Amino acid sequence: MENEKIVTRVLEANAESLKRIEHIEKKRFAFDALLKVVNEKEYFLGITGLRGIGKTVLLLQLARDAGGVYFSADDRELRGVDLYDIVKALSEAGHPLLFVDEIHSKSKWDGDLKTIFDEKLARVIFSGSSAIQLKTLKADLSRRVVIEHLRPASFREWLAIKKGIIIPKLTLSNLIKTKAEIARKYGHVNVHLPEYYESGGVLYNAKTYFYKTIISTIETIASKDLSSARGFDKDTEENFFKLLQVVGTSKPLELSYSKIGDAIGKNKVWVMRFLYNVEKTEAIKKVYSCGASSKSHRKEAKFYLPFPYRSALCASQGKQPDKGALREEFFVNHLDCCYFRTSGDPTPDFKYEGMTFEVGGKNKKNTQGADVVVTDTLDTSGNKIPLFAIGLL
Repeated sequence: MENEKIVTRVLEANAESLKRIEHIEKKRFAFDALLKVVNEKEYFLGITGLRGIGKTVLLLQLARDAGGVYFSADDRELRGVDLYDIVKALSEAGHPLLFVDEIHSKSKWDGDLKTIFDEKLARVIFSGSSAIQLKTLKADLSRRVVIEHLRPASFREWLAIKKGIIIPKLTLSNLIKTKAEIARKYGHVNVHLPEYYESGGVLYNAKTYFYKTIISTIETIASKDLSSARGFDKDTEENFFKLLQVVGTSKPLELSYSKIGDAIGKNKVWVMRFLYNVEKTEAIKKVYSCGASSKSHRKEAKFYLPFPYRSALCASQGKQPDKGALREEFFVNHLDCCYFRTSGDPTPDFKYEGMTFEVGGKNKKNTQGADVVVTDTLDTSGNKIPLFAIGLL
């Protein structure tokens, strides 16, 4: 493809894409920090994260504010053109700052980035949903690229962007000390918890076909991300759905590799490799047992989903999501905690920063001896704190 055709296509697509975000004024909380990295001009910047959480819009906003050129690596009209050739053509045409979406769509993208960096052709800011590939950057490229991880929108960020409710970030110690004041001051957002369960995490509008869009995203993860991993067969997509459906339509489960293998008809070694790659896509969150060794904790994990996967998966099967699972999912998606394995005696659910937590509904009692009881009410008596406040941390 001739250089002038490459440049023309990219600039036309850039203008079209920027026009699509003209009405989007609000930005992800990570925007300012990422823009600072862009403006420092020292490294390339890569943004990874779960599909469908707003990386494309974020990249376009960065391109607009920094004065760069945006293009998607999976543009149909640029198929067959190497990343290096696209960047070289744009650089020679006077465009030194480029924002590349879905960079993993190009073969040899990592090698091309290394060459682009070494030849100082242009600065490249890129995003990719295929965490399987982006998280296995070669050592020589990792010294040239800063990789930043974009998480699904927290409850606090979702409130700011979707509801226009701005709440300062809390610390856990401050929450424990001033829980009654926090309940009084911010308790009005507690009513939004059910909606966050149903459509939180992502930031596009929850319209009629919202859940179909979520299911479509899950299908893309299976067909493009997981299927690109070595050693997987044509049944990968089906097995991926089986796993997510088991997790999404059940109460929080502690699943061993053997149990998962029985459910999808695969041996333990295959399941270990499968889950390793599923975790990289971030379509599943594994919470390990407290105190487990690095070897044994692989068998001692509970499986949770990002929002709103559980609601979407249940809706696709005409089921209602388990409320207890949604509460626990909210907790573990906001705090990187470990869980307590039950051995007959009542134990708390989770441990975080040296404190133990029990998560439940309005009638939850502290029968497990937890330091903190977290409920989806505004009750702050005894050692109780509201669940919504965990989403403000």
